[in-house]
Amino acid sequence: MASNSKKVQPAYISVPVSDSPNEQQNQDISKLKNKQMQSENIEGTDDWSVPASVKENRYFVEVTTSLPDALRELDRRMRENDDYHLISNKRKRPFGGKTIQTGELGVWNRNGRPVIAIEAGNYWNFSIRHSWHGSFSITFPLDTLGLTTVLVGQSEAAVVMDPSNRIFVIRNSGFAAYGSEGRFKVIEIVDTLNLGDEHAVYEKLPNDKNGPILGWKRDVAITVGRSKVTVATFFLVPANNVLILQRGNELLLLKAGQHVITNPNTSFRGFYSLGERQATFKTQPAYTIEGVPVILNVNLRYRISDPVLLTASYNDAFQALGNPAQTAVNSVVSRLSYQQFMRAQKVGGDVPDIHIQPWLDSFKANCLNDLRHQAYTYGITVESFDVLDRELDGNLGKDLEKQSEQVLRNQIQATQIALTNQIATETQRGKLEIAKVEAEQKKTIADADYYTAAKLSDSKAYQVVKNAQAAAEASQLETDQTIKNIVALADAKRREIELIGNAYANVPEGHAQKMQLSVFEVEKRKALPEKTIYFGGDRSETNQNLVTGFEQAAGWALALADK
Repeated sequence: MASNSKKVQPAYISVPVSDSPNEQQNQDISKLKNKQMQSENIEGTDDWSVPASVKENRYFVEVTTSLPDALRELDRRMRENDDYHLISNKRKRPFGGKTIQTGELGVWNRNGRPVIAIEAGNYWNFSIRHSWHGSFSITFPLDTLGLTTVLVGQSEAAVVMDPSNRIFVIRNSGFAAYGSEGRFKVIEIVDTLNLGDEHAVYEKLPNDKNGPILGWKRDVAITVGRSKVTVATFFLVPANNVLILQRGNELLLLKAGQHVITNPNTSFRGFYSLGERQATFKTQPAYTIEGVPVILNVNLRYRISDPVLLTASYNDAFQALGNPAQTAVNSVVSRLSYQQFMRAQKVGGDVPDIHIQPWLDSFKANCLNDLRHQAYTYGITVESFDVLDRELDGNLGKDLEKQSEQVLRNQIQATQIALTNQIATETQRGKLEIAKVEAEQKKTIADADYYTAAKLSDSKAYQVVKNAQAAAEASQLETDQTIKNIVALADAKRREIELIGNAYANVPEGHAQKMQLSVFEVEKRKALPEKTIYFGGDRSETNQNLVTGFEQAAGWALALADK
């Protein structure tokens, strides 16, 4: 792995640090707040490379390609210095002995110093001065018999103490070292991208135990005697946040990213967010003209414009804004009466009050301007300072508040009564209007019924007249038709008689008499009783065949009847 020798160059300004800066100090700070100086080498800050004093150690080899190559280089240096050797001369065997797996180091103890095997295989020990010490993975830090090895990934950093008890941090690399006098000790390996939730630093806000996370801070310590001493501190700063460190009278500003300090003279001051922040809190009692204490519930929105300027006087923004905000509130409230605060329980309440708006305007015009002016001297820009609610404090304030609440309740009750009366009146008016509408509906229905009845009566009379006219016309038509039928029948009868007469007139004289006699004969026989046997006399001379036929037919009929 290639080592990352590029250093993060923090910007810092030198400002005097005090708890209560005076006017002269504020002037000096104002002159320096926009001045940033770049430092080529700030000792002990963001130094991720191996110090030159450590690299000069002949038994320290930094990993550039792989850990086995670094161990071979360390063995070469030890042999050249006639200081024994590190890598064992034992040969690998096909079976038996101690087995070294791939990715492991086999370590033997030879009179208190290490002898290692870096290649996988089986090794036999024929030396009485060598004792098996163990096998170790090359991916984990190794610190045994004076031999120290470590590998760190891209997001990791190893905190190491050299034989001279100096602390350095190495990342994106590793090393192999042998301590012939003293030893290299890996104190801790830290994941610089994930310092852990337990190391998070939260923003402190009033009435909020844990605000947003400002950054992460992790200390690496060693035990000296019975106490722990911090030897390195890692920081992880989110985007749009900054880190402030202090070294003597200098304040260092580090921007977002990963940072580490190993200089014991450098101390942590705080994280700051450059984004907009807001805090809701209650002020201390402020006294009105009558001496009534008033507490305001306010919402403050602000933004840190110069963290270094703020850190020079305070540890966080709210500490810097607390006293100026209270001073501004006291200045405004002392010029007002308590009635102006208690017209309604809350700003923008249900009961309208013409005095609320002027009071709020006065608050914004005076309090906000004073607060902005004082906050600017500490590197803070105040966006808004709004009142959410207010209340009276103390026994007097509580009594006045109760009285105001009672007055408010009376006003509300009177308003409710007036509203109830208005509703009742409007209800009665509505009922009267409904009755009028219903009366109009009934009148309309009656008119419609009358009109319908009149129309129905006219219709029935018209129907009777029409029926009578139709009946008369039908009777007339029937009479006319009957007359026509009688005339036609009489005419037909007349013609029949004429035809019969003509027929009789055309019949020969003798034949007509015979025909008449035949008719009489037939009528005479019809008058006889049933089953009468009749024998006729002489036959007619004319048309004897016809008479003979008729007689035969009558005889057959009588014979059949007798059977």
